[in-house]
Amino acid sequence: MLMGLGPCVAVSSSNWLIAWVGIELSFLGLMPLLVSGEGKGVPTLSSESALKYFCVQAAGSGLLMCGGVMKFMMPSLMGDFITNIIFLSGLMLKLGIFPFHFWVPSVVAGLGWYSMFLVLTWQKIAPFMFMMNLLASVPSFSSIVLMLGGVSAIVGAMIGLNQTKIAPVLGASSITHSGWVAAGAACGGFWVYFSIYCFSLVFLLFFLSKNQEFMSGVVMLSLSGLPPFVMFLGKWSVLKCALSLSEYWWFISLPLFGSVMSLFFYLKFFYSFYLESENSSTVKLSFLTCFSMLGLFGTLFMISF
Repeated sequence: MLMGLGPCVAVSSSNWLIAWVGIELSFLGLMPLLVSGEGKGVPTLSSESALKYFCVQAAGSGLLMCGGVMKFMMPSLMGDFITNIIFLSGLMLKLGIFPFHFWVPSVVAGLGWYSMFLVLTWQKIAPFMFMMNLLASVPSFSSIVLMLGGVSAIVGAMIGLNQTKIAPVLGASSITHSGWVAAGAACGGFWVYFSIYCFSLVFLLFFLSKNQEFMSGVVMLSLSGLPPFVMFLGKWSVLKCALSLSEYWWFISLPLFGSVMSLFFYLKFFYSFYLESENSSTVKLSFLTCFSMLGLFGTLFMISF
């Protein structure tokens, strides 16, 4: 309950300090869940990942508090640019976006499926809303966030190419998608992309927990954003919003290049899951079920947006 109510307090608050408290409530409520997780069959891995996550999030909270005090309470202490950079650095550290992306694969590798979903989705809602508020008050930072988001998409793809296990790959995929979500927060299309990513990750982690290889492979391929799948609608919405604002083309080329690079490891794991599937009848049933499910969500999002 504490973890669930924390982002709600942060998003609905009109005071930056209460919003910061909401982020910390969610963070403290998540820690017992991370420590008590199974951690891929080795109990010590979940504790190690929880300790890493605690240290990183505590550092991000300190940067947020320091930047918030200098920005909102003592604006004359330092320049506005340095204050906003400190505040933005705290958000980037909490979200795992370049150049503070280093903690995501190692933390995710030791978590269970349920804890992994909470770390990669629910815990990022309040920091992203903080970022959108900062960009609304300082529009000149939009180009910086777009550039960092594009570089994050490329760096996440490069990290994923060197992984052989599914959990670190999901961490690298989170870095890539966080770059796209940051671009959506800067230019528009944030909620569409983030909602589609959450739904796709829910299905992927559910199928992985049930050891359904082929369906896991199809949803893994859906995360790449290929046009038949629903994630393409999220990337399309971000690109459409960015082009409608007449942003520079190279801001958009960076996340697109990262998506092309990440397609290599998505296809690699899809092929691996395809070979591990049990029999042809299961493959056919899984394919029809998963494809109809993704097609249904794609149709709903096309109608809605």
